[in-house]
Amino acid sequence: MSKKTMTHLLHVILCIGALIAAGIFFGAVPLYGQYMAQTEAPEFAYAYWPCLLWAWAFALPLFVAVIPAWRVVTSISAPGGAFCRTNVRALRQIAYLAFADGVIFPVGMLIVACMGAGAPALTVLVTPAVIFACAAAGIAALCLSRLVQEAAVLREENDLTI
Repeated sequence: MSKKTMTHLLHVILCIGALIAAGIFFGAVPLYGQYMAQTEAPEFAYAYWPCLLWAWAFALPLFVAVIPAWRVVTSISAPGGAFCRTNVRALRQIAYLAFADGVIFPVGMLIVACMGAGAPALTVLVTPAVIFACAAAGIAALCLSRLVQEAAVLREENDLTI
């Protein structure tokens, strides 16, 4: 597979992932919340907007992370290659956005619980899993940025000796 083909494939995957996330956060979540507030649990209808805003706040770092991820993917087929300082910064941005999501979720869960609309099982089971997933993604992105940084330094030294 050529670098150009790989770049196009990764762009398509990134776009599909963003579209799926947009469908979930801006389509399915509001519809499900309205359904719950109107039919299944009307006693929690007051929590619809706070929960929806919390979901959108959680989604914001995901959508912002698409921008640096797009830059990293684009650089694969660029003449300078993927091992550059720009990608190091982009991967760090992605890591910090993942860590931000790891903070936004439990804070929102705490606010919802204080409103009396939280489900204890959801809080106990899902919150640690989301925090772990966000921390794992952030640490992986930080480790990858470190490796890209080392490769960029080696490439720069190699470019100077030639």
